[in-house]
Amino acid sequence: MQHAGGETALVTVERKVGSTTTCVVRPNSTGQIGRLVGSGSSYVAENGLLLRASRLPQTAFGYLLTSRTAGFAALPGGSAGNLCLGGSIGRFAGQIQSSGAQGQIDTIVDLTAMPQPMGAVAAQPGETWYFQLWHWDSSPSGPPTSNFTASVAIDLR
Repeated sequence: MQHAGGETALVTVERKVGSTTTCVVRPNSTGQIGRLVGSGSSYVAENGLLLRASRLPQTAFGYLLTSRTAGFAALPGGSAGNLCLGGSIGRFAGQIQSSGAQGQIDTIVDLTAMPQPMGAVAAQPGETWYFQLWHWDSSPSGPPTSNFTASVAIDLR
């Protein structure tokens, strides 16, 4: 790619970034398990990671969670789903979005400012980060609740 200043930039675009973990998750009110897929680049220097959550209920609000540790918590806080992250869990709470009519949420991940409980940190090559989307959901037999997508592990380079 040629820039106006004459410099040439090389950008690595990977088709699919990361892998779904083996953590057991539960279907949401659509009857499906929410999916989370990474795309763009797992290279920290390129800072071009996008995570897409799909198979969500329509117009459900949600946001991404992240941790350097995988984990498992069944039905946390009365949720209808399972949390697949452990350790210090960061929230992309400033990026709350609606799944809209498509039942999908896209989150651009800034690898230079990964949210953590004590403040944002820069991700480093060689680290593995785990992600999961937490979203509002409906319950056929009770009050509104929340659920989680499948989780994904991304090995950063």
